[in-house]
Amino acid sequence: MDQLTKDVVRGVISYIYGPDVLRIMGGEFRIEVSKTGGLRRIYLGDKLIFTIRASDGRPLPTLEGARFINKVVIVSREAAPFVKQGRSVMARFIIDIRNAVPGDEVAIYSEDGELLGVGRLLLSRDEVLSVNRGVAVKLRQHVRSSEG
Repeated sequence: MDQLTKDVVRGVISYIYGPDVLRIMGGEFRIEVSKTGGLRRIYLGDKLIFTIRASDGRPLPTLEGARFINKVVIVSREAAPFVKQGRSVMARFIIDIRNAVPGDEVAIYSEDGELLGVGRLLLSRDEVLSVNRGVAVKLRQHVRSSEG
């Protein structure tokens, strides 16, 4: 992987998820490239932190990568078990949305600070607080529930 490509990837991640992400990530990341030369995955050490969406090249955080981004949705304790089962986040269970707008990839945390999953935000903070119904975050990955 040449230095120019790494610099471009750093710039894209910084632009989408904020300049602090690279500082928080700390170490040197590794980029996996397909046989045709397209970017596929980004690793930090041996942990997969971003996958690259084929349609537009956007880096999407995995559960490991969610720990680095600052686009966050906080859900109530009562919603946490459902998110762990892979259910989308309903607007009425959202307590707060930080640094995110509709279309952003967000990390989903319980109000106790437990990482529950990652997904795409569908509604704005104002819409969530005023409408208080419907799906607000479409889940992409979730932490497996340890129950049953």
